[in-house]
This record gives sequence, structure tokens and C-alpha cells, in this order.
Amino acid sequence: MRVINTMSKSNSEKLILNNSFHKKESITDNISVLTMNEYYNDGINKIYHNDCLFGLDRLIENKEEIELTVTSPPYFNVKDYVIYENYQKYLGFLEQIFTKILTLTKPGRLCCVNISNILIVRENRNSESKRIPLSFHFVSLMEKVGWEFLEDIVWLKPEGAAKNRNGGFYQHRQPVAYKPNVVNEYIFVFKKPSKGLIDQVVRSYNSLDALNSKVTGNYERSNVWMINPKTRSKHPAPYPIELTDKLISYYSFVGDTVLDPFFGSGTTSLSSMKYNRKSIGFEIHTEYIDMFVSELKKVKPNTLHDKLTLDVDHLKNITKEECIKVLMKNPKQMLFDIIKDTGSNIKNTVSKENMVDYIYNNIVIC
Repeated sequence: MRVINTMSKSNSEKLILNNSFHKKESITDNISVLTMNEYYNDGINKIYHNDCLFGLDRLIENKEEIELTVTSPPYFNVKDYVIYENYQKYLGFLEQIFTKILTLTKPGRLCCVNISNILIVRENRNSESKRIPLSFHFVSLMEKVGWEFLEDIVWLKPEGAAKNRNGGFYQHRQPVAYKPNVVNEYIFVFKKPSKGLIDQVVRSYNSLDALNSKVTGNYERSNVWMINPKTRSKHPAPYPIELTDKLISYYSFVGDTVLDPFFGSGTTSLSSMKYNRKSIGFEIHTEYIDMFVSELKKVKPNTLHDKLTLDVDHLKNITKEECIKVLMKNPKQMLFDIIKDTGSNIKNTVSKENMVDYIYNNIVIC
């Protein structure tokens, strides 16, 4: 839940929005408004010290494409962020951003947005707090600009992570005054419309990339994800890497480019690096990019298979013993996938040796 204190607005931190939603003055440290300022580039991660509206336009001009966006938009009227003149202009800002992202995204590919409703705390005892249903407004906004709604995921936090809203009710227990503690945020998944089905996206990758992109181990089976929030961070609004790990591994392939227009301290790009994806980010505070560069040194990408050795034509022309040796060099998951493609009901609990024997008898010598 986004918690807003309407009393804390520093004039030095305001970036009041006009027709283009931005004035020339900025809360940032000498940010360029004329050129792309590539602050960090290691050949895999490209992080720009630019306003994302400007930066996205430059990517579009350069005809760049992305496969996935994972991001959390800046909070409405929160300290250390761009300050918006009013809520409607804030929504207008988001509409501009996600319209540009839609242009950059390949057909059939996805956009994951972490967002939540807003709590504006009361200014004094003679006023009331207010909740703004940003999450629900946002879905309508995305459909308006052309995205297709795909999934709603509930990020559930421990109750201790919530701001206490029911202290008064705990004392007097009067009806109507009940206010629950909010322990969830949303991750909405949207798709850029395409003529083809999801199978076409999968088939667009070669066998090696498809193998290396397989989701292994445990995975989330429901749309309610219980993840502890990130607490030790110098960034005012961090989200946990466990969240971005899941989104990037579930919704992209090895070698894909993942965008985060609201880069922050770079959690999205850290997960991208871990799962052998490329990343692009935009951030107006250089100190946050520096935090990312420092954390990046600790990230070790997942190990990739570097080759596949199943060449049936070759296997038909060697001895059985040699054939078995070649097949045994391949990952068990790859052997299992090959067998499944034949229509077999084989279980992945079958031993690797039995899989090799099946392939030899039913594929190689048939």
C-alpha cells in the first residue's frame, strides 16, 4: 500500500507538471534533457541517467525492441520522487509512459507492473484519511492505450509490514469505523496484442535458448505470492528481488531484453543479470544507479548449457555404444522434452538411462 503524508512536500523536490507533464527544472542532479546520457553499460545492462519519457522516445526513434517490462511506477506524491500537481495528471503521466512501452514491445510479449492503492493519511483530527483505488484505475488505463489484461497477481506481505489503521477500532469497536490493515500489492501482467498464440513465441526460440529458459524447481501455483518486503535499502521504495526473479524467469527467455523505466536501485536488472537476460533502465538519481553497480558485482548468472549434441542423422551412422555415450552427454530435461514431442506419456521421474534407451530404440533406429 502506498502511504502518503500530504503535509510533507518540499518545494525543492517538486517537478510540477504542465502540458508535457514536465517543467525544465528538475529534482535531479544535472540530468540531461537533450541527449541520452548512458551512465552505465557493460554490454548486457544499459542504464541511462535520463527522464524515462525522453529516453523511451529515443529508443523508439532508434527502432529498438524489448520482450518484457518489469517495473513499479513512482508513488503519487511521495518524497524523493517527482511530485505531481494532481492525481489526474499523474495518471496522464503513466498513460504516456505505457503507451511508449507498448510501441517498444514485440507483439505477444508482456509487461508486468507492481502497483497498489494509495492511502492519503489525514492532516489532522478534524479530517479523514482517504484511499485512492489506483490499481483499478491503472488496469482501465492500460486497456485504453492498447494493452490486453492477462493476469492479476497478489503480492501478500506479513501483517507486521502494514501501517496500522485499526488502532481506534481496536479501542471502541464501533461499526463503520473499521479499517483493515492493508497487506497486499498487485502485480498486473499485460500483453501486447498479436495475431499468433503464445506457442508462436515459444517456437521463435532455438532449442538451446528454450532449454536454458526452462523454469526449474518450485514455482508459484496460485496468483497469491507471499514475499517479505525489502526493508534494508537506501531507496525509498524498493521491491524484493524474489519478486523480480519470479517475474523475469516466468515471463521471458534467455537473451531477452527487459525494460524498467523506473529503475530505482536496479532490482529488475539484478534479476535480469541472474537469469541471463539483458536490461535497459532509466533513472534520474545517479546515487541509485551507483547502488545498482555495487550490487551487480555480487550477482552470478545462472549456468547455461552451451551446446546440444542430438543429431539423429549422425547417431544413425555410429555404433550403439557410441550413440549411447553421445546421448548421455545431454541434459535429462532435454531428453525428456524430445521424448514428449513424440507423443509418449513418459514421466520425468524415469531415469536418464531409460530415457536414452527409449530414444535409441524409438527414434534413432526407427
